[in-house]
Amino acid sequence: MELLEHHWQAGTHPVSTAGELSSVIDRVLIIAYRKKKKESQRRFWARFGVTQSRGSRFESGAEIPAPVSILLGLYFNKTISDGDLGRAERVLRRPEPTGFISQGQ
Repeated sequence: MELLEHHWQAGTHPVSTAGELSSVIDRVLIIAYRKKKKESQRRFWARFGVTQSRGSRFESGAEIPAPVSILLGLYFNKTISDGDLGRAERVLRRPEPTGFISQGQ
């Protein structure tokens, strides 16, 4: 796990465009980390807003979109935690507040 944490340290990989972010992510290390934590694909990828089937494709070599790559980098660099990701998900899934004036009023 220590190897994985150092893999995402700032400045470790030169990235000039967002399209290159997915090449920075080492899928082998993601799989090793997930298995070391004894987490299913469903549980691991859900924290990043990714379904199990999509996570499986990423682990098999499909390109990881920039937003997911960024979250993975922040997570493995310990900039964000499981708690941070859980709070963000709850905020995003919160029902719309009622009582606002509609656009036509």
